[in-house]
Amino acid sequence: MNIVFRVDATQKIGVGHLMRCISLSEELTKRKNVCYFLSKIDNNYLINKINEINIYKKISHNEEIFKFLNENDVDWIITDHYDIKSQYIKKIQKNGYNVLSIDDTSQIHYYSDIVVNQNIGSEKLKFSSEKYTEFLLGTKYVMLRDELLKRKEKIGKKDVKKILITLGGSDNDNITLKILRSIENKQIEILLLIGCFNPFYNEIKNYAKKNKNIKIIISPKNMADIYLGTDISISAGGSTCYELAYFGIPNIIITLANNQLNIANELCKKNISFYAGKKDNFNSKKLNYYIEELINNKSLYSKMKKFGIELIDGKGKKRIVNLMDKYENRNEK
Repeated sequence: MNIVFRVDATQKIGVGHLMRCISLSEELTKRKNVCYFLSKIDNNYLINKINEINIYKKISHNEEIFKFLNENDVDWIITDHYDIKSQYIKKIQKNGYNVLSIDDTSQIHYYSDIVVNQNIGSEKLKFSSEKYTEFLLGTKYVMLRDELLKRKEKIGKKDVKKILITLGGSDNDNITLKILRSIENKQIEILLLIGCFNPFYNEIKNYAKKNKNIKIIISPKNMADIYLGTDISISAGGSTCYELAYFGIPNIIITLANNQLNIANELCKKNISFYAGKKDNFNSKKLNYYIEELINNKSLYSKMKKFGIELIDGKGKKRIVNLMDKYENRNEK
């Protein structure tokens, strides 16, 4: 099959949508499919990431996809974008293509054949859709990149020696620096992952130079190695939470957007994460309290680690592609 991904990565929207699409494309290409990414991306690292196994085509607006569809033999369109609305999906369907929509919000009417919402608690959401639409909901469908599917070496670790700080691809409010200043007196090694769109890199770098316990990481070649060396984490409330859970890394969440609130609250309820609040009002004392709890309360640490590993099994994208493989062209419905 030929499959088109309509997804972007920018300083404003971050890289989470793109990374889960790359994850899904890995499983599709293993099964001899060809994947095209029609995207607006101005970052060589990310473009190279796509081109490792896929074909990147730069576009400037959503309508350009129809020109590509008319000129190529395409079977599926996969959308992962908040700006893609119901009528856009309907227009694709009318042209006889199958559509899979990766969703986070359940805020539009879906004409898609398949809707995937990998988020914890998404089974409780109310969706509006056509009768034929099939839903794949919950953490059974979390999409992890192949490079991450190697957690066996991790499961036996018990001591807390390293903390990873990772707030996604951008961090436009420089919450990273606020966190660093909040925990600067902690006697723990800090791994600081800075996203490729972070506009405050130089400021953060200058701060880190004054603190020998901070190691900055940019565009890592193998994220699994970082997770294998991490004991606890401070993260935003996006897809990274599922990667951390898969590796059994208890984390403290600071939400950067409203669509992360449900993830943070649900993971907190299941004793997988702590929730320290929204970016504008997270509490430094609370943050430090949670770090101390994870360092000193061995029983709690082990419990949170275990619950995270149990939540994410790493087989989500296989389940999604298994369903795609069963589909015939929409014209035959």
